[in-house]
Amino acid sequence: MRKRVNIKMKKININEKGFTLIELLAVITIMGILMMVAIPAVTRIIENSRRDSFVNISKEYINTVRNAVLADNIKCILDPTHADNLTIVSAVPDGTYYFSIDTENQATKDLMESGGKSPFGNAEMKGYIKWQKKTENRASGETVTKTNYSILMTDTGNHGIQTETSETNLARSKVEMKTTATPPTQPPAETVEGVGPVTPKQCVLA
Repeated sequence: MRKRVNIKMKKININEKGFTLIELLAVITIMGILMMVAIPAVTRIIENSRRDSFVNISKEYINTVRNAVLADNIKCILDPTHADNLTIVSAVPDGTYYFSIDTENQATKDLMESGGKSPFGNAEMKGYIKWQKKTENRASGETVTKTNYSILMTDTGNHGIQTETSETNLARSKVEMKTTATPPTQPPAETVEGVGPVTPKQCVLA
């Protein structure tokens, strides 16, 4: 009886073969190679997705300001020495005007009823939208007003559109990743011939 039990136990031990050390090392090596290839690719996909989202948010800001301009819901400061003297946007002369963006500021929150923050960790954002007004008199006697929009906007992690970019040129490639230098978030001073640098004309919601 004992002999039969021993034979059976030997058969079980022979059949229960596990992985060898070489096989385990081979599997680990293959997994390591796959991770080396996959992680950069996944990271790139995530970054591109965030860049695309940043571009879409920037376009939303521009469209919202454009709609406010068309609806006459914006007033501008024509003379910086009299900041309380605001002119409705339809009455301002041709020129360059700015609308400041700061997601911590109530004016920006009023402008963008929902969202508006950076896709990079939902960080706060600062910058400005520049819009240029130009009136043209056509030969037919018709007067046409044209406006062009540009934007500069970055988040607190220095991701974003760090150089002033026109609406038509907004693209994924224009969104910079984190940099050590702090990009500007305020409109630059304008240079007037014979006068020199002057304070840019700021606009606010009416």
